[in-house]
Amino acid sequence: MASENEDAQLRQAVFDHVNRLAALKGGIIDSVDLSGGFEFGGERIPLINPQRGIFKPRQMAHLWSIKTVIPQGRSGLV
Repeated sequence: MASENEDAQLRQAVFDHVNRLAALKGGIIDSVDLSGGFEFGGERIPLINPQRGIFKPRQMAHLWSIKTVIPQGRSGLV
């Protein structure tokens, strides 16, 4: 399990990666974009688990959630 400092560094790297993806994709990313994870410290870090919204990658000290769903009947557009 990661120390608090290692966990914080990994979480920051996740946010940096997701922000880069969003910039490349015009601000909209989906599960396919996230499914490959990313590399950190020579290891592949998963960003999502297809069966669960909240999960804990073994490299992290705490739970992680990066996905959400739009409730049925709402488009999510304003």
